[in-house]
Amino acid sequence: MEAVGGMCPDEETAFELATCEGLEQFSPPIFAAFCSPDGRTCVERLARYKKLIGPLSFSVSEEADTLTVEMLDDAGRVIPGFLAMCEAAFLVNILRRATKEQITPVHASTEKAFADDAAMAFLGCAVEHEPRNVLAFSASDMRIPFVTRNDAMWGYFEPEMARRRAELDADATFSARVRSTLTEMLPAGASDAEEAARKLGMSRRTMQRRLADEGTTFQAQLNHTRELLAKHYLGNTEMRTDEIAYLLGYIERNSFLRAFSAWTGTSPSEYRASRP
Repeated sequence: MEAVGGMCPDEETAFELATCEGLEQFSPPIFAAFCSPDGRTCVERLARYKKLIGPLSFSVSEEADTLTVEMLDDAGRVIPGFLAMCEAAFLVNILRRATKEQITPVHASTEKAFADDAAMAFLGCAVEHEPRNVLAFSASDMRIPFVTRNDAMWGYFEPEMARRRAELDADATFSARVRSTLTEMLPAGASDAEEAARKLGMSRRTMQRRLADEGTTFQAQLNHTRELLAKHYLGNTEMRTDEIAYLLGYIERNSFLRAFSAWTGTSPSEYRASRP
């Protein structure tokens, strides 16, 4: 996101990206937020299920006349100014569209400086340069009813989102983060530790140390990820063995066949035939 911000031609791009029409249709947590009865409930739902969208969290606090939302990076990194403004615009846009009112924050701040003119024009308030990424709203604005309220749709979405959130909480280890990164890398033919560490935002040594703290290694997680994906492809698709080998980052089909035999004691074709 830092790189995207650097490539954008002007500061207004952040707001254009964050307010594009139809965004909520592609994300159940966002769509569920639109179904809320009011802004307070909307923010609470986003805070609860934000991790299903990406590695950011919303911390919500209330006082007598304000509701404050702080944006936090789950890994403790500094949030790029461009991303902070995208998130701010995204939240304000939801509130405005759902209430059909020109909701304006009473306070906004970012950890990394962002051009104030563009932010002022969209948000309607100045953006302070402070150590926290914060949006604060008046409590009365957050009680304005949503015209998009839909309790039936919320009842449809909530059980599945709760299940997915529980899965994240149950597998929040660093090893799981490495496997998730490898799942994205492998179809592009990348499987080396250096690239995985770069995607995780750390050095290779740091990644290996954190894996060692959990009693595992990068190679073990790579093998585990490949095995899980191989079983998924064989059990749920009609892909050929050479296609699966490619998606798992193997240059040669025979390398995949040997590895699969070592993992399971059987061949890919035998494994597929044994599936119900």
